[in-house]
Amino acid sequence: MAQMETEVLIIGGGVLGAVVARELSRYKVDVILVEKEADFGWGSTKTNMCIVCQGGDTLEFRPEYHRSKLVWTSMPLMEPLCQEIDVPFKRVGELALIRNNEELSKFQKLKARAEKLGMNGHQFIDQDTLRQMEPHVTRKAIGALFDPNIAVVDPVRLTIALIENAIQNGVDVKRETEVIEIDRGVNQFEVQTSRGTIQCRYIVNAAGTSVDKIARFVDADDFVLYPIRGYVGILDKNLGDLVKHEIHMRPDEIGQMNILTPSVHGNLFFGTTMQPAMRGDYSTTRKIAQIGLKNLQKIVPDLSEKDLINAFAGFLMFRNWEVGWHECVVQPSRKVPRFINICIGYPGVSAAPATGREVIELLQREGLKLESNPKFNPTRKAPPVFNQLSEEKQRELISKDMRYGHVVCRCETVTEGEIVAAIQRGATTLDGIKFRTRAGMGRCQGGFCTPRVVKILSRELGVNEGKITKKGWNSHLLLYKSKELIEAQT
Repeated sequence: MAQMETEVLIIGGGVLGAVVARELSRYKVDVILVEKEADFGWGSTKTNMCIVCQGGDTLEFRPEYHRSKLVWTSMPLMEPLCQEIDVPFKRVGELALIRNNEELSKFQKLKARAEKLGMNGHQFIDQDTLRQMEPHVTRKAIGALFDPNIAVVDPVRLTIALIENAIQNGVDVKRETEVIEIDRGVNQFEVQTSRGTIQCRYIVNAAGTSVDKIARFVDADDFVLYPIRGYVGILDKNLGDLVKHEIHMRPDEIGQMNILTPSVHGNLFFGTTMQPAMRGDYSTTRKIAQIGLKNLQKIVPDLSEKDLINAFAGFLMFRNWEVGWHECVVQPSRKVPRFINICIGYPGVSAAPATGREVIELLQREGLKLESNPKFNPTRKAPPVFNQLSEEKQRELISKDMRYGHVVCRCETVTEGEIVAAIQRGATTLDGIKFRTRAGMGRCQGGFCTPRVVKILSRELGVNEGKITKKGWNSHLLLYKSKELIEAQT
């Protein structure tokens, strides 16, 4: 087992760990980031609605909450950050549908509060204007509160881009490296991982749904978190033009949400049911899907079950009830010096830029000396996305590399050249390819392209196809060759 030393260890390669790594790479300091999964952003980061929101239309956002301040500070930072690291960002605006005078009164109060907090731009629109903006929404809506500031991003690509930029600037990153135990010394920590020991002076615990588990290793868990599971459905890309804005409606039942939003890639996402659940239970059921579709049809009546191509569940980690479920954890441990816990809950992606900056300040208060890195480069260039290029640019790319002329994923028009580029940038699994290129995210959900992607992974990584996994560890796709099984039976 390897033995390593560093000044700062970041545990967790989700969006929060990634943004802290990128912020630390601005300085001359040794940093290691460890992630237990085979790629980045696969925990709480990927299981969200992709919305960058400011909370102006949500009752749980108030100036006395730390989470709210982080979100509001992050809002103007997100678009410039995405431009620097070449990540898709799309401002779609939000429509909060109003069905009756009672809801109108509540939204009037929310608008007044948002304006008092300096969140300007909200405006009420009447039914006719709503029909012009969104012709397919329910006729029961008598108007809406419009917020032009709401945007969408791809949270996994954002995380990967942050990690790549951090690596470019000197951060050491290790995947499939799970923290098993932490021993606390006088001036340093000794962290036992599945791939060796790491000695460090500072720890930033950004372990997502395991943040409290990691903190308990050194009795730094001076907070309580409750796991809340949410369900998200994905609609066929053919419906991408059905709505242009993030649209939500006040739920009729506690524990549910009625949200429909575009994504940066053309699919529509909808969310429903947020309930306490056993941590790690990511199962989805037909019953949950039916509840989600029923709520979705309250927004757009014409949608049906046949439009659903996939669904997933994810967990938000909320603070204990005494503090308030709406609060977050971004703080040094009160018991253990130089140990910082970070967990936002909802909306972690929206709060990421300001959280990264705040963690730098917290590290400095804990004694970390930081000197600017004169070689820091804030920019990172994404690989080309073939189906977004003009025909001229596509021909030019193919002339340089014929693999861009071979379409592997027909649903999303993903080429062999893009898959190879993703492997060269770190993808080693089927899901690694999927989240980096969208191969397998179309209508057939990988039914056509999976065998071809496996062959390319096998060829480029120089390993047997049987060694290729879906998401690392023991998630092998091919258990045996059919001919070998037949021969063994004869």
